[in-house]
Amino acid sequence: MGRKKLIKLNVIKDLENVFDFRDGDDEKNIRKYFDNDNPITLELGCGHGEYTFNLAREYPGRNFLGIDIKGSRLYNGAIDSIQYDIPNSAFLVSRIEKLPEIFSEEKIEEIIIPFPDPHVRRRSEKHRLVSPEFLKTYKSFLVEKGNIHLKTDNTELYEYALKILQKEKHNIIYSTSDLHSTDDELFIKTVLTRYEKHYVNEGRKIKYVCFNINRKENP
Repeated sequence: MGRKKLIKLNVIKDLENVFDFRDGDDEKNIRKYFDNDNPITLELGCGHGEYTFNLAREYPGRNFLGIDIKGSRLYNGAIDSIQYDIPNSAFLVSRIEKLPEIFSEEKIEEIIIPFPDPHVRRRSEKHRLVSPEFLKTYKSFLVEKGNIHLKTDNTELYEYALKILQKEKHNIIYSTSDLHSTDDELFIKTVLTRYEKHYVNEGRKIKYVCFNINRKENP
């Protein structure tokens, strides 16, 4: 492990806005930190945490929790949230598969999945964050009609998501293959990720799907 990464890991261990599944942190600890009853939005695969931080700053009436498996990545977002006094921004070191062990049934109001690894190889399909397996995972802790937002520049992942959502009869609320060309007023357009800014400048089209989970058993 590199020296810089080790230093970051040692720092975030003592930050009040960083939680770790491996240390036994759970929903109770996270709710106590937020110290309010505002809805919680999860950002899955938050990387360096700048998107979680910026969303929290833009929407102070909502709590944002960035989740990533690599704790050292969370350093910048966590430090900025403390430095700029953004108390509705926090971070969790955890695998996504472990989230049902952290959050009670139907307690999370919203999920954002920004630019995930598309896992384009067929044998990697189960790792796509909109695969049937992951959708079942989200269902276990997402409130009824809680929205899930997917943003991607990858056409294959976008089309795959639509196919799975239609096949499993999930409720597609909104979808577009070119998010930033639409005139529709969408909150998902107000804050851009670092990658998104880069993609837009390159002229890439950003695909977006907003949906919620079908609670009925499929026939």
